[in-house]
Amino acid sequence: MQKAIVVGDLPTFISNMIHTTKSKKFRVGFIKKNGEYRVGKFDKIARSKFQNDNGTYTKLKGKGQTTNPKKYLCAFDLGKKSYRNINYATLKWFAIGKKLFKINSLSDNLNVTMFEKVKFSELKSLMKVK
Repeated sequence: MQKAIVVGDLPTFISNMIHTTKSKKFRVGFIKKNGEYRVGKFDKIARSKFQNDNGTYTKLKGKGQTTNPKKYLCAFDLGKKSYRNINYATLKWFAIGKKLFKINSLSDNLNVTMFEKVKFSELKSLMKVK
């Protein structure tokens, strides 16, 4: 089942969806700066240190997010084990729990289509890099 939602402020909408759902992990599909399509699994949990793939720990010493939070989503990439800044203007879709949100247009009134109870196999087809 799909329904259209008109969203005024995408950063507020995404943060509200993350905080209201039981699932703290979410998936995102976006276009990178160089034009490549990228998908990944992210979360918004604040970390001061985390374990790398090789078993060593990385301790963060930064001041936090240095990019504009109205233009960039700062999230922890669970696959690459580091923070990423995702531009809201290049966002194609995001999934939280079993809900999939597809972004149709980026203008003053943002149109988002919500698909409820998406099967994982359908989400997996979106996760394949094209």
